[in-house]
Amino acid sequence: MEILERRAAISGVGMSAVGRRLGKSAIDLTLDAILNALDHAGLRIEDIDGLCTMPGMSETPGMSPVPLREIKNALGLRLNWFGSIQEGPGQMSAIMNPVMWVAAGQVRHVICFRTATQYSAREQSAPASRDGAPARRWNGWQSWHYPFNALSPIHNHAMIAKLRMERFGLTREQLGWWAVNCRRNAQHNPNAVYRDPMSLDDYLGARMIADPLCLYDCDAPIDSSVAIIVSSLEAARDLRHPPLRFEAISGALYGKDSWDQIEDLTSMAARDAGAHLWTRTDLKPTDVQVANLYDGFSIQPLIWMESLGFCGWGESGAFIEGGERIALNGELPVNTGGGQLSGGRLHGFGLLHETCTQLWGEGGDRQVAGNPEVGVTATGGGALAGCMILTRQ
Repeated sequence: MEILERRAAISGVGMSAVGRRLGKSAIDLTLDAILNALDHAGLRIEDIDGLCTMPGMSETPGMSPVPLREIKNALGLRLNWFGSIQEGPGQMSAIMNPVMWVAAGQVRHVICFRTATQYSAREQSAPASRDGAPARRWNGWQSWHYPFNALSPIHNHAMIAKLRMERFGLTREQLGWWAVNCRRNAQHNPNAVYRDPMSLDDYLGARMIADPLCLYDCDAPIDSSVAIIVSSLEAARDLRHPPLRFEAISGALYGKDSWDQIEDLTSMAARDAGAHLWTRTDLKPTDVQVANLYDGFSIQPLIWMESLGFCGWGESGAFIEGGERIALNGELPVNTGGGQLSGGRLHGFGLLHETCTQLWGEGGDRQVAGNPEVGVTATGGGALAGCMILTRQ
């Protein structure tokens, strides 16, 4: 059976400035990222025939400030296929769907972008107050969360972390080593939003947000944009860099589509997506030389490590303890640019950008030794999960 995703590859990546008071509009950030990606790949605007983003439209301020039509019109693109992703297997749906467009022969070069201006949007909005506010009726899952003031995904993930502490012996110190390793890597990444040194004691002394998750267990809201160009593998061979082929992609979901009613409350949708990934390749977890795993909260990448078979179920805390095995020179270098905890929140697109950077040997001071050829990116938490293996051709 032909693995159709192998007809596609990543041919170029680009990132705008990253920060919190950049003085740039969302569309300017997006165009900067796209033009950087085109230059990186050696493509012209006229070569692009596909366009995709995630989530397209959103009521959350700063979550999706640039719809497809603005980019299509700004660049004068002639598109054979385009779309934005609201529901699907995680944030990487905005990459995996274009892979399928390419495999179907509809397009040759697709710009996939993710822009977020959540920091500036939050800064510009007045703090919400309950005093004198009109009553509001919540429907669906929100009706079960809001009466208990569970207003953020951190509440779901804090309960998962707490259960894992009771069932598997996970400790706050082990969680802290993930955050410390991210910060250590971010110090070598000029685009990371947090680059000051951080010790385990710094982590343990940070303000608690939702027990047992503290401030440094949470990703950092920023303003920025990332663009990834998904191309036909054959077309990508003639461009500036060796194509990064999609060896396998997965967005499997076998259990309930829910954040809190899943069968195994120590788990996430990652478990299904991770297991399915390895059915589409002869590669094994031990072949992976660099991994960038979703860390909206520090508990998420630990579950991804287990779901992807990098360690046994419930063993990720012990695996990362001390930080040596996941360091840049460790057996499995992870979140090499600082992840989202220190690099900044781009809902997984920054993680994929970093995997590509490592596979092309462009990591500078944070470059993993030995010129890695196999990398994994996994994104999503709760009911969202998508993952992929990239190989340098």
